[in-house]
Amino acid sequence: MTSTDASATPTEWWRVDGPVLVTEYINLEENRRRTEAEQGRILAEIKRRGVRDTTGYGTLPALIRETVHASTTDALARVKRSDALHPGCDLTGTPTPPLAPATADAAREGVIGNAQIDAITSILGKIPATVSDHDREQAEKILVGLARSAGVREILKAGRQLLDRLDPDGPEPKPKDPKPVRRELAFVNHRDGSLGITGTLDDETFARLKAALEPMAKPKPANEEGRDQRSQWERYGDAFSEFVRIGMGNPDLPNQAGDTTHIVVTLSYDQLLTGLGRACLDLVGDITATQARMLACEAKIIPVVLGGHGEPLDVGRSRRSATPAQRCALAIRDGGCAFPGCDAPPQRCIGHHIVLWAHHGETRISNLVFLCAAHHNLMHYSE
Repeated sequence: MTSTDASATPTEWWRVDGPVLVTEYINLEENRRRTEAEQGRILAEIKRRGVRDTTGYGTLPALIRETVHASTTDALARVKRSDALHPGCDLTGTPTPPLAPATADAAREGVIGNAQIDAITSILGKIPATVSDHDREQAEKILVGLARSAGVREILKAGRQLLDRLDPDGPEPKPKDPKPVRRELAFVNHRDGSLGITGTLDDETFARLKAALEPMAKPKPANEEGRDQRSQWERYGDAFSEFVRIGMGNPDLPNQAGDTTHIVVTLSYDQLLTGLGRACLDLVGDITATQARMLACEAKIIPVVLGGHGEPLDVGRSRRSATPAQRCALAIRDGGCAFPGCDAPPQRCIGHHIVLWAHHGETRISNLVFLCAAHHNLMHYSE
């Protein structure tokens, strides 16, 4: 029995010896490959004549889908394969040679299938135009010769080696369109009354901010009170608070009406003296009077002190904070935070009034001491 015996039916194959079954299967596979190769030649001829004029269909994939009910993916693959193996025309009607003529010959013999053809043409399509026609032809012959006895994996491996030889520098990288920089920052009022921020940073700003906060977010050295119990995120929060405070002292910040950026705190005179009650912090809302007194130590704060009937009694000035010269002197004298056991450097310290400004303490070196943010808080809340 041979593959040309049209009377063969599935019920008769069980009578055939195993080796013969394998031979018949291979013969049918070769016939199928030759048939597909002829179909590809037909598609190329239809395209040469004009798809619409020859068939009435608008495109070759549409013809294939409608006539043989192939999927869109299969139809597109058949057309791409036909274009690679057969001559065509450019947009001006000038004939163009096929990408893989030797591959087309092997396909017509039935010795290679569609998967092998696609692997070969994918490699040939990556060979740069600077490679000579002779080298291109030799590369195809090597791949086709390998495909006669090897599968797709071996073809692709050999193809990569050929490309490395023919184009050692590889394809020229395509310039990437720069993405628009996106930076967002939102101030959030939580339901529990706490405040927060959320945002999106570009890569450079993110890296700069993280690098600036890292040194300030390190755990404090262990002392008689034990190890630093703050979580990583709490340390970053404290570091960010210090970062903002230090940044607001930068003279290069934008100014308002000729003055550096400032915040307005409104509170009564009695509250300023006692530290009891509430104050109103511009852009935020209520804060304690003690917090207002803490802010007056260093930040560019303009307190507006009100009388019993709400009339302004005194509008303070930001010069109550230590001047750059005074900070330099404090850095030399205190060397950083003056609280026992603390090693915070001067740039992370605040000039604290020993006799509070609210109690008529003067802003002079003898009445100032450097404290880090944590110990500054401690001093105010322990008074």
